[in-house]
Amino acid sequence: MTNRKRALIVEENSYVPVDIRVWYEAMALRDAGWDVAVICPFIDSPGKQQAARTKEPETIDGVQVYRFPLTFAEQGMLHYLSEYMRAFVSIARLTRRVWRDGRFDVIQFCNPPDIFFPIALTFRLRGAGVVFDHHDLFPEMVLSRFGGLGGRLLYGIARLTERLTFRCAHVVMSTNQSYRRIAIERGRISPERVVVVRNGPQLDRLVPIEPDPALKRGMRYMACYVGVMGYQDGVLEMLDSIRHIVQTLGRRDVFFALLGDGAIREQALAKITAWGLEEVVDMPGMVRDDQRLRRYLSTADVCLAPEPLSPLNAHSTFIKVGEYMAMGKPVVAYDLTETRYTAQEAAVYVTPGDVQGFGQAVLDLLEDPERRKQMGELGRQRVLSELSWKHQEPQLLRAYALALGQSAESAEQ
Repeated sequence: MTNRKRALIVEENSYVPVDIRVWYEAMALRDAGWDVAVICPFIDSPGKQQAARTKEPETIDGVQVYRFPLTFAEQGMLHYLSEYMRAFVSIARLTRRVWRDGRFDVIQFCNPPDIFFPIALTFRLRGAGVVFDHHDLFPEMVLSRFGGLGGRLLYGIARLTERLTFRCAHVVMSTNQSYRRIAIERGRISPERVVVVRNGPQLDRLVPIEPDPALKRGMRYMACYVGVMGYQDGVLEMLDSIRHIVQTLGRRDVFFALLGDGAIREQALAKITAWGLEEVVDMPGMVRDDQRLRRYLSTADVCLAPEPLSPLNAHSTFIKVGEYMAMGKPVVAYDLTETRYTAQEAAVYVTPGDVQGFGQAVLDLLEDPERRKQMGELGRQRVLSELSWKHQEPQLLRAYALALGQSAESAEQ
């Protein structure tokens, strides 16, 4: 008879191990003696499709991963509704299967979207602890995607589903203090049930290495962006800044490596072609090889965090900022509350919406090597002393202990 606890982590809008927050969480629980399973979409490749068709979970580093087929919506209300309905059915089915394979002690739901509270309630009533891993502000995300009367209606529905998601959880894990405050004030969750687990980089994954000058394509400087390319990430606005640097200010000595994928990548590529920026901008897609990612970041002179001010971004912590800092790189970012908290003196902050100012800040930093070096050192030291994942793991385990305790209390009542 084993006394090992069992955890199930559920996510809809990304997949492991690409989603590093969820993967770090799974690894931390595994290392703490838990048996861990994850439900997520499968990667669109022949091998993963075959795994889904045969309905067999795969095991990655000791974690069982159950995948379901899903086409991510790129735009349009009906496309998102279709994605979420299909995902709900698949996740409900797989959750029942995991339960039959061996009851889990804690189930963790990662948002967005905030639609899985019926599943959470079902297993809460069966005695499982429920953790809500609050990645994004789903109502604000809806508001940023859809306008007009339909958007406002969906926003109201999203506020309701967010409230129900909060209420079905024993414990909420917030990515920062802004999200914690929203869980307490808007979600009406008692403060002792809200635990901050930040998006901290894992240091053994992000170790600076020798730069690779070939990545600069013969240019003096390189600026680098790494991350998702969704509508809320500011990639299209960043291209306006790049165009200002290249065409208005006449600078042809800066190469821009934009690593990532997402809903607006094709639009971004079309802009690059239309504006004749192909020689100075490269978009190789999402880089999943850690060694290759380290080469890009070690070679970059400046890293970019172009997230614009919005109801969603104003309160969000962006994983890329911590990763840039872990690699000892200075950052140019818009002045957002949680970005400033994370980066502090490791970033230059630009007034939100000032795309020309963003471009000028990039140039000013490139032309000041001593400042770049100092900012990079301050950023890496902050990650080492406070922000890295090893500082977040104890909070994760505390959240799970709280969920177990509260679940036991509910069962006794």
